[in-house]
Amino acid sequence: MMKVCVVVCNSIWYDPRVNRQIEVYRVQQDVELCCVGVECNRYDEKKVEAYGLPIVIVKKPEKYKGKMKTPIGKVVRELYMYRMIAKAIEEQKPDIIHANDLDAFIPAMMAARKLKCKVVYDSHEIYVENNVVVAAPKIYRDILEFVESKLVKKCALMVSVSHAAAEYFAKKYDIVEPMVVTNCALKSARFEGKEKTDKFEVLNHGQFYAGRGYEIMAQACELIADYPEIRLAIRGFGVLEESLRKTVAEQKNPEQFAFYPKVTVQELIPMASKSHVGVAVTIPNCLNFKLSVSNKLFEYAAAGLPVILSDIPEHRYLNDQYDFGLILPENTPEAFAKAVIQLYTDHELYERLSKNALRLAAEVNWENEFERLLEAERALTAQK
Repeated sequence: MMKVCVVVCNSIWYDPRVNRQIEVYRVQQDVELCCVGVECNRYDEKKVEAYGLPIVIVKKPEKYKGKMKTPIGKVVRELYMYRMIAKAIEEQKPDIIHANDLDAFIPAMMAARKLKCKVVYDSHEIYVENNVVVAAPKIYRDILEFVESKLVKKCALMVSVSHAAAEYFAKKYDIVEPMVVTNCALKSARFEGKEKTDKFEVLNHGQFYAGRGYEIMAQACELIADYPEIRLAIRGFGVLEESLRKTVAEQKNPEQFAFYPKVTVQELIPMASKSHVGVAVTIPNCLNFKLSVSNKLFEYAAAGLPVILSDIPEHRYLNDQYDFGLILPENTPEAFAKAVIQLYTDHELYERLSKNALRLAAEVNWENEFERLLEAERALTAQK
């Protein structure tokens, strides 16, 4: 029996990648699963309890809650939390620590030093290049990068979400290229729905924030005015909603743009299947975004939707293999509107891309991807 401790520095339940890990781990007859998380503003005790697993949620003392006044205060808080997370891991006595992202990887390595167990570093992103870290004082970023550069050489296995990111880590830190386990959907989530909306609907779902194509869609609204059978739609919530509504209201055809409320993660794919096209646009305004892959890309594919894609390396890599979407030559409203109209008017193209999207979902699913990692972890446990 292999005991695995999944570690993440949030309250576990809402992270889609972590949820998929838990779903596959818990059905393995040779895996005993436990989890360590951290209380955050999304903490929901009932949702955590619903897992029915041994889960420890590390809570921040009152003095460390909220925004710290100085960089030193932030470092002190993080060091304290690392110690508390490491202690919680140690109490579980796992054979494998599956650490999700750099903030969980650091305390995982601290615990592993004492437990003499193996650590798998599952990097969800280029952490030191994400928008939050880039906006922080340079010394903070430099420290994180230095720590990551040392620890990646000591973990048993590193995992990345895209081939582009894996190549980046291998070159930057002079390590063996990480295993790629991409952010695809569960095989069971595939949903080829037959019920479609009354118009040819182009959907972008998720959190409304900059760099995900929502502004481009709003600005493209009037460019499809000659095609009243087309509707652009976004589903979710976020800081951009007010400005997006204002932009759409200023178009000459605001009725061709729909705002849908958010739904649960379980409802995303069935609801998406009612639309006709999915939008997975990532503006590469930082290296992390450029080397990432959109989770929603796989959600649309699982719903059988052709996808309009931004031209970043992993999108192109997947589309070259499966031919399931149209890659925008540039991230502009004009290029976006042209792709929408092409998919609406070219029925043969639409049907081909739709079938290929389902093929992508059938072949690149979480069960298949994660099985490779499971086998690697079993091999690591056998080395003890």
